[in-house]
Amino acid sequence: MTPAATTERPAPGWAFAARPRWLASHLFAASVIALFIAAMFWQLDRREQRIEQNEVIGARADADPLVVADALTAGPPTELDYRRVQDSGTWIDPEVVRVANRSQGGVAGEWIVGLFQTVDGTRIFVNRGFVPLAGVADVPPERQTITGWLRPSVERGAFGAEDRGEGSLVPRLNVDDVAARLTDPDVAPVWLQLEAPTGPGGPDPVPLPERNNGPHLSYAVQWLTFAVLGVAVYGLLLRRIAAGRHRTAAAPPLDEPG
Repeated sequence: MTPAATTERPAPGWAFAARPRWLASHLFAASVIALFIAAMFWQLDRREQRIEQNEVIGARADADPLVVADALTAGPPTELDYRRVQDSGTWIDPEVVRVANRSQGGVAGEWIVGLFQTVDGTRIFVNRGFVPLAGVADVPPERQTITGWLRPSVERGAFGAEDRGEGSLVPRLNVDDVAARLTDPDVAPVWLQLEAPTGPGGPDPVPLPERNNGPHLSYAVQWLTFAVLGVAVYGLLLRRIAAGRHRTAAAPPLDEPG
C-alpha cells in the first residue's frame, strides 16, 4: 500500500487581517472609535465650561447691583458678563432695532432693543425682552429705574449673516453695528439684559441660562459606550472571520474520483 499523501494546508489564524483591504478596514474602524472618544472628551469639556459659567453667573448675577458707570470701570467688557446693574435714567429710544430669529418658550420671535441714558449721561443699549414675530410692545415711561445684567457685544461668526448697518432688523446684538445707525454712536461697549418688564405691556424679559450642568455628562457616557461597543463588535467580527477560516482549513479534503 502506498502511504497516503500528506496535503499541506494553510495555517489557520489571523493572517487574513494583515492583508491590505483589511488594514484599510482596521484604519476605518479605528478612526470611527477615535471619533467617538473625541466626542466624549468634547462633551466633558463642555460640562466643565458649563460649571465655570454657572460659577460666574452665581458670583456676578446675584451680587449687589452697581450703577452702569461704576460697572463699566470694573474691568474690560469680557469680565462684565452677567454683572448685575441698576440705574435710573431716560429712554432716548425704546426701540432702536429688533434682533431677528430669537425664540423663547418654544415661540419664534424677536428681541426689542432700546437706547437708555442714565442720570450721569451713560448711554447703553438695553435688551427689553422678547416678543413673538411682528409682536407689538407698549412704550415704557420716559423716565425709569431699570435693573438687569450686562452682556458683551455679540460678534459675527464664520457663517453669520452680515449686518450692513441699515434697517431696524439685525441678525445679532452687536453694539458697534447697532450704534452705526445712530447720529451719535457714543454708547457703552456692552448692552444690558433687563431683569423685569419695562411695563405691563412690555416684552418678556430674556431669562438667564439655567444654572445646571446640562446633559453633557450623560452624552459623554453615551459616546464612551459607543466606543467600547465599537471595539467589542469589531473584535468579535474579526474573531468570527478567523474562526471560519480555521474551520475551513481544518476540514478534511474531499476524496478525488478514481
